[in-house]
Amino acid sequence: MISLLIRQLRLEVTRCIFTIVAIAAVVAEILILEGFLAGLYLQLREAAINRGGELIVTQAGVSNFVAARSVLPQTARLDVEAVEGVRVAHPLTGISAIYEQNGIRTPIMIIVYDTAGGPTEIIAGDVRPGERGIIIDRALAVKHDLPVGSTMTISEFDFSVSAISTNSAAFMTPFAFITYDDLIDFYFESDIAADIATFPLLSFLLVELDAGAETLEVARQIKKRLDIADVHLPLELASNDETLGKEMLGPILGLLLIVSYGIGILVVGLFMYMAIRNRIRDLGILRALGFRARALSLSALLEAAFLAVLALPLGILLADLIASAIENAAPIYLILPMEPEGILRTSAATLVFALIGALIPVRAIVNIDPAEVFRG
Repeated sequence: MISLLIRQLRLEVTRCIFTIVAIAAVVAEILILEGFLAGLYLQLREAAINRGGELIVTQAGVSNFVAARSVLPQTARLDVEAVEGVRVAHPLTGISAIYEQNGIRTPIMIIVYDTAGGPTEIIAGDVRPGERGIIIDRALAVKHDLPVGSTMTISEFDFSVSAISTNSAAFMTPFAFITYDDLIDFYFESDIAADIATFPLLSFLLVELDAGAETLEVARQIKKRLDIADVHLPLELASNDETLGKEMLGPILGLLLIVSYGIGILVVGLFMYMAIRNRIRDLGILRALGFRARALSLSALLEAAFLAVLALPLGILLADLIASAIENAAPIYLILPMEPEGILRTSAATLVFALIGALIPVRAIVNIDPAEVFRG
């Protein structure tokens, strides 16, 4: 059967290449969607984890870092640092804003930090922003053409782009980082001054513990001392942010993924079906020469599996190239097509699609009448 399969494929090289490319395109399309979901959830998880700290203090009732408004009193830092086992509590403030340039508006999250919580990866510029300086995510820099040293105006307040970071975005929202030295100036000199009461001066506290301190016990003591606040592990906030993303975008993106799998079934199945149907006459001749229907059916299934296996690495490579092109054009989107789970799921689905497509005409192979073939 292997020998027959190889000879058949050599006789129809063009059709085989076309089929492999078509299947690879389906594989790439599914992997791109799988990678988009994986990247979205990873960004949501890392938004809280990358800020640092062994505990994160939030306003009571707030259990998310992204897409949540947390306001703490200025005295909260002193109260937290007075708890036994706390080495230091780093202040952090999150402000939602809209950046507009040339009629293009982009929602951004401004993170105000002092000694911790800033960007984790700087790809250009200074690690620490200077006076009226701002560090922006690469997605914002690319979208609005903001190189290091350019002026970025938010609510009529001019910042100077001190540096560009990467991997600092979540929920399709790029982050921008400033220090507390510029926060007050920004509040009082920008257009938001008239509505300053709605903007926080302190949102979170990133808590570092003394060596040997019991994390959960310290969290309990902070909560006891500061009943207007909640205390979370960074992983807890990260999990809550990921869950929020799944609840808000999961149903839509999940539906698109299901549709993609459905298209995959139709495309791969159709190609395999037509490939077998177009050889019914040849298969009838083989039946007349003594080949059993079971052997010919097995040959059809082996061909489907063989073409699918050849298409998989091409599809994976194509997905990786497309993902890189998308991220270069729009860095706000993190696409991870090489995630093992996505590759395994897509590979298994592709093989199933191909076999289903080959099984449909197998019945025709079984019912071939050699005499009818020759009469035709």
